[in-house]
Amino acid sequence: MHTISVFAQKMALAATIFAMVPAGIACAMPDAAQTAAVERKAADEFIGFWEEESNSRIGLTITPAQTGWYGVEISWPRNERQVDMWTMTARPTGDHVLRYADCQHYLLTYGPQYLEKEELLYRDGTGSLHMVDAKRIFWQDDQEHKADDAVFVPLTSPLGGGQ
Repeated sequence: MHTISVFAQKMALAATIFAMVPAGIACAMPDAAQTAAVERKAADEFIGFWEEESNSRIGLTITPAQTGWYGVEISWPRNERQVDMWTMTARPTGDHVLRYADCQHYLLTYGPQYLEKEELLYRDGTGSLHMVDAKRIFWQDDQEHKADDAVFVPLTSPLGGGQ
């Protein structure tokens, strides 16, 4: 009888340990909310005012939007009266990347004192912004490849820039 009791105790202990292993694994693995929070924190490095490295007239602004999203605007002068403007919302996808799929491209024509014409060139453009190293953003525009060689750095004006 004593042998059965020892065997039952060992089985109960084994069952308890076996039941705890999955719980321990689950606690060690990050859940989706933790992963999203880490991605958002990493994406916050994008927030700020940026200018194209070789042409300070080309500007990039990234602001926080709804939870997990970022507002992006890129302003690219064509000439003295016209500016290309891209607006989109992006979300972090990990590895220091923001992706978007709702880009709208406008051509803005200015008069002597105000905006004369706003022409929508396309909508639903796709692409991404990549933090290639500390304080350098590469824009990948899937629609027109306008920015294939563009690298943005923190704005150097007295107003400050990138974080």
